[in-house]
Amino acid sequence: MHRIKPHWLMAAILLMSPSAMATVDGERAELKLIQRHIQKLYYLIDRAEQEADVRQSHQFYYDALRADLADIESGIDVYLNPSRAGAKPVRPLSGDYISGQNDE
Repeated sequence: MHRIKPHWLMAAILLMSPSAMATVDGERAELKLIQRHIQKLYYLIDRAEQEADVRQSHQFYYDALRADLADIESGIDVYLNPSRAGAKPVRPLSGDYISGQNDE
């Protein structure tokens, strides 16, 4: 007869415990909260862009910021809603949000 070792039994109990499930639920809730905050950032970005002084020699590149936020939001969404499809290629964040007259 095969005997289950006590440490394996304890590990199984801990993994099945409500606190372990609460941690997963807590992570999901926090990631969803991040997504909601990103959605609010789009509004603030639009407002900042409307206030930009277009006469300056260099400008903040709002489209790059929006694209990076969309990539972050999409990455969270993929984690929260995994599919069986193959992995998508990861596009690095641009991180370059200033454009000037010499950048043409």
